[in-house]
Amino acid sequence: MAHISLYTFGIIKDSYRSEAMKEFSRSASAVFAAAATAEGFVAHAGQSRPDLRGAVEIGQDYGPWGSYVVPRFFDRSREADGASRVQTLSLWRDVEVARKFSYSGLHRATLKRRSEWFERPQWPGYVLWWVSDEIIPTWSDGVRRLEMLADEGPTASGFDFAHPHDSEGHPQMTN
Repeated sequence: MAHISLYTFGIIKDSYRSEAMKEFSRSASAVFAAAATAEGFVAHAGQSRPDLRGAVEIGQDYGPWGSYVVPRFFDRSREADGASRVQTLSLWRDVEVARKFSYSGLHRATLKRRSEWFERPQWPGYVLWWVSDEIIPTWSDGVRRLEMLADEGPTASGFDFAHPHDSEGHPQMTN
């Protein structure tokens, strides 16, 4: 059975460890805990390296999830000024359960406040794609597919909730 991969990426307005980001950090911990018990949740990369939450360096190893990499949208020279990024990589049973978690409950409440913490992106903030059940997506997979979504729009290789595809690669109608 196939699973849906969900990769998210955003650039935060201040250093992750700044006073302004403390509330986001607390919210993020609660959101990860809620995700772990959500219907249809399979796994997320952070489970393999809980020691890195909020302190991830580019290139760090996440075991089967691969090395932590960032999309071209993040200019690493900005790190010297304290700019940072937040990204997630998770697996879900299907598009609908990923959508339900993303747009309800605690995650929805946190998502509504994203403009307080994140820069307004000029790229998609997330991408979805299907993987067979024996495949664990990597950070590189997520980055590549997010960049493709930004460049080419939604395809079977990477799409958003508004333009879903089924596990066979066919476009689906949304409600």
